[in-house]
Amino acid sequence: MGRPKQNLPRAFRAPKPRTKHVSRASRRPLWASIAITAALTPAAILGTLGWLTHTTKTPALPDTQLIEHEVNTLLTGIPQHANTLGSSTAPVTLQVYIDLKDPDSRSWFLKDLPAIIHDYVRTGALKLEYRAYKTNTYRPQEFVRDQTAALAAGAQDKLWNFIYTFFHEQGSEFAFYATEIYVDNIAQQVPGLNLAQWHTDRHTNRREEQTTQEDQSARTLDLHVTPSFRIGKTGRPFHNYAGHSVIKYGAQHPIALPEASDIAKAIKELIGARQS
Repeated sequence: MGRPKQNLPRAFRAPKPRTKHVSRASRRPLWASIAITAALTPAAILGTLGWLTHTTKTPALPDTQLIEHEVNTLLTGIPQHANTLGSSTAPVTLQVYIDLKDPDSRSWFLKDLPAIIHDYVRTGALKLEYRAYKTNTYRPQEFVRDQTAALAAGAQDKLWNFIYTFFHEQGSEFAFYATEIYVDNIAQQVPGLNLAQWHTDRHTNRREEQTTQEDQSARTLDLHVTPSFRIGKTGRPFHNYAGHSVIKYGAQHPIALPEASDIAKAIKELIGARQS
């Protein structure tokens, strides 16, 4: 059954997907590979194998000091309260629905969101609200663990530091890595976070229930992927929102990640709508 058309500003209308072409790597013919292999001396073959062994070692762990510096540079001086980043008087609010183990959420946080924070959150034009949405975390108990850990950091106004650090340290998709030790390590990297209080806050104030409710709300709101977004004038109803940089995974649920230019257009239209 179709949905009735809504008279929404142009910034909120579903974008036209742009087809994303992926080039195929060229393949060397089998006969050429055989010829090259035959031409190599035993010493050259051993040297090549040694080089491959050297270059495929497990990568070093992330530089925690560098991560801490990047996160602090991005967020220092911006008000945080619970799950919100930005001034309480910001005229526009962007709700962000996230799965902490989702690689697309990580990509948007690390590539697109810094410019949005710098240009619009830091200047007081926009505030961000974090929401939990289970899409890529396979085990429900792991999802609740991750999200309540973030919300507990938010009890000390450090949620955005926690989730940015989590994304910097994110492991392989669908792998079971977000253990108690893992989230504790993330918390230890957040400057100024009282760890004893953080451990207590993870299991108080119905944070498990909040995580479940936010996840169910995302599905009710007809959101299908992470990250997903809703935007509106602060204190007014919100609308599902997408940018114009479309990654098409399937015919039904393309993902469109807003960039700074999309946010600028949305803010302009929303403030204009309020003043008209």
